[in-house]
Amino acid sequence: MLQLMNFPSGSASEENFLEQYIPLVEFLGKAMGPNTEIVLHDLDVPDKSIMAIANGHISGRQLGGPVTDFALWFMKQGDAAAIPMMTGYRAVNAEGKICRSSSYFIRDDSGHMRGMLCINVDVSELVHIRDAAAALIGKADDPAFDKSKAFGGYPGETELPNRPVAVPDPVPDKEPVEEEADKEGVSESLRSNVEHLLDSMLDSAISNQNTPAPRMQREERLEVVSDLEDAGFFLLKGGIAAAAERLGVSEPTIYRYLVQVRG
Repeated sequence: MLQLMNFPSGSASEENFLEQYIPLVEFLGKAMGPNTEIVLHDLDVPDKSIMAIANGHISGRQLGGPVTDFALWFMKQGDAAAIPMMTGYRAVNAEGKICRSSSYFIRDDSGHMRGMLCINVDVSELVHIRDAAAALIGKADDPAFDKSKAFGGYPGETELPNRPVAVPDPVPDKEPVEEEADKEGVSESLRSNVEHLLDSMLDSAISNQNTPAPRMQREERLEVVSDLEDAGFFLLKGGIAAAAERLGVSEPTIYRYLVQVRG
């Protein structure tokens, strides 16, 4: 099912720059079938970027949902990450299901990245089938299946700097596909609202330290804020307050950390 944002009639073409891509969302959603989610993001409003979505049941997202950690990172890089697209990377939704994802970066005439058209194919059942087949076949002389190339990380042909990687939230009674997600790491975390996205990114940054957040020293908190800054966390509304709460400090303290990090 296609969901669309309502736009006021008579708006200037510049204001509705991304509207021309909305028909593609419906077309691709129908052409590729219910196992493929198509999402159009307006990056000018990262907190509520989803302006059109087809087959949203794949990730559980709806109109007005936020960007992903993947998109935030690219927004933070600016012109340094001026590539036209990313294909075949791996995403995981809040339930731990694996998607094979691709994103096309939509830029205006000046080269500024304004939006993203994203395709997320649910391959979780294929992963189950692959694992079941592997269990039946057992050891063989063929080369081992390279999971990282098939479902994990960025495609080998694209050189990117290191970035923080969000991990899926713990899910009770984990299925094999969720264990797969834990083993291979996650390139993109699909979250249905800003609060879940903030929590996921905070979990990732805090996990890089060896000390629980309540017992962190100032230098460790600074490193967490630095990781969050690199990931584009503070582009989201509510990022300052969320970081302050999790790190057990005041919002002015987070602002001071950011001044030092941005130096």
